[in-house]
Amino acid sequence: MITTLGNAVAGGYVAGVFDVRRLVVLQEVVRCGSLSAAATALSYTTSAVSQQITALERDIGSTLLVRSPTGVRPTAAGTRLLEHAETILAAIRTAERDLQHLATAHPGVVRVASFASAAGTILPRAIARFRALCPGVGVELVSADPEEGVELLTSGGADAAVITEVPGEAPEFPGVHSVPVYDDEFFVVLPAGHRLAARAEVPFAALAREQWIVSTESGACPDVRVFQRACRSAGFIPSVTFRTEDYSTVQGLVAANLGVSLVPSLAAAGARTDVALRRVAGRQPVRRIALATADRPADGTALATFVSLIREASARISADAVYSVPERPFSVA
Repeated sequence: MITTLGNAVAGGYVAGVFDVRRLVVLQEVVRCGSLSAAATALSYTTSAVSQQITALERDIGSTLLVRSPTGVRPTAAGTRLLEHAETILAAIRTAERDLQHLATAHPGVVRVASFASAAGTILPRAIARFRALCPGVGVELVSADPEEGVELLTSGGADAAVITEVPGEAPEFPGVHSVPVYDDEFFVVLPAGHRLAARAEVPFAALAREQWIVSTESGACPDVRVFQRACRSAGFIPSVTFRTEDYSTVQGLVAANLGVSLVPSLAAAGARTDVALRRVAGRQPVRRIALATADRPADGTALATFVSLIREASARISADAVYSVPERPFSVA
């Protein structure tokens, strides 16, 4: 097989000898176990799938599938080709990505996917600075949670994505390149009249018997894992009464005296006046804000410049103590 392909390249013709797109069809046929099932999965007709396999067998010079009334199975040649298929297709994807990066080394726009709280706090200062340094390059902001942002990275729909991670744990998205940006401290949110609202710092264990309002339905996201880790460290299992994906809703429920919560500083920037925002005593729970790109940005590119500016802007947030917590309770109108 490889010799035939090598001879074709040496002879100056490649098209029609080995169309790698047909490897995808072969993979799907073997995975599904039949031509018709593969056709459904690929949105092809069964006839089109059969023609692709026949053409691949002709190009390779070997029978790749054994067909029977109950389905298909790969021949020895088919099995060997499948062993190489993933490597071949992965190499093509890498080449396409490298060429895309080369074409966009000085892009007309940098597309950034971010969730709302980071978009409103970390990004504005960096975007303003980027416009001053790279006036010929625009910035496009795409609203997306971390999972959606990473999907946009891998599909080419975004150049960078703001993600969240748990410090000390494995990378949240190991398939992308990420750099730490900001350690986002979590604060306890209490009803204004809560027994602990007058304290500057609240021992987390003192909240063991409280009803909790949690920021998401799933325990998989970093915010919830930070909360669960804090509870374990304090020696209790929380009683959760409400779950919502919106931190402003969390604060509203707390204000109505329906429970207490743990909210990251970025989401607490616009804290209500009828709740008390308090630092956790002792070791503060944090989530890590990071900036992800499909690969490490090449030095000198607009994307590399943008990444460095994001890190500078985040350092300023930490140094300026933008989210300082008052030592006295909020006054309630």
